[in-house]
Amino acid sequence: MTHRHSRELDVFYNEHSDACTNCGRKFQNGMRTHLGYDIERNPVVLCDDCAYLLSETVVRYRWTESEYEKVPPESKLWRYIDLSKFLSMIGKKTLYFASAESFEDIFEGAKGTLELKEKWDAFYLDFFKEAIQTAPGMKPEDLTAEYIEENAIRLLSELNASENVKRKHTFISCWHCNESESEAMWKLYSTNVSNALAIQTTYQQLYEALDKDPSIKIGKVKYIDFSKRFSSVNGSFWYKRKSFEHEREVRAIITSYQAHSGGIEKAVNLEKLISAVYVSPYAPKWFEDVVRDVMQKYGLNKPLYCSEMLMVQLKGLAGNLPKFSCLSYAVFRRTITTYA
Repeated sequence: MTHRHSRELDVFYNEHSDACTNCGRKFQNGMRTHLGYDIERNPVVLCDDCAYLLSETVVRYRWTESEYEKVPPESKLWRYIDLSKFLSMIGKKTLYFASAESFEDIFEGAKGTLELKEKWDAFYLDFFKEAIQTAPGMKPEDLTAEYIEENAIRLLSELNASENVKRKHTFISCWHCNESESEAMWKLYSTNVSNALAIQTTYQQLYEALDKDPSIKIGKVKYIDFSKRFSSVNGSFWYKRKSFEHEREVRAIITSYQAHSGGIEKAVNLEKLISAVYVSPYAPKWFEDVVRDVMQKYGLNKPLYCSEMLMVQLKGLAGNLPKFSCLSYAVFRRTITTYA
């Protein structure tokens, strides 16, 4: 094995890690897989049966299922923000990743509840004891009960202590996955809902706008009952409580051990990222004009829509209503009559 990683190889693995490049066999947990290059210098990831096709093996590993659920390429994603964050994004051409330490949810990055800590500790204490006894190069005479116990407790302590370190070095960009906009998201994730907007994109656009950066993982959040199960040792930031299930969250996550004050801003291609911009259903007419002027100033030639939640269905009447300009609800309700 050469361990000669390249960006090309890492991007390829991100996109094709679930199955053998040659035979298409789906990988299962524990299967040995081989990442490298074939005779024509094409990147490949192969199962044991096809490994003979490698001209250079970069790394072998035991395949494990990803901690997060992958997002279909054309899935629509929404980011609800206020005007100041939008100005920062299009002015700097960056996407902001907030520090996990800044999140208000007390279960952010949690493994489980305190009531289950004894079970967690007992499980991993046994796991570390087994690992110590089967570690390559260990002499049987050195594996005393005292040695095993002492080192297993040390490893468990280091594992538990690592959680605070992970939180400090984890940075997250949150998106809502939905085919249409969400009133709940307007209210939840806009500091001033009357002066808010939403960016609409797709998973594939987001991935390409971030230049397919292999250090950025993008996937769906899993919602669990922390009182009944644990999250994950290495992927706890992909788990949230079931009470947040309505968020249908997709996360882009960066792990960085460099010094950062607050969050991280990553360069982003706005032309690739943004499909359209939507103005809050609660916004006054002047706010729509401000957003349009800002987009023109920064050369962002993308559609600007008023929230579709302002559309009113006239029950029993044929045909579609025209789209209205962005009006506050108060003005809108005085302007349109709804027929039951």
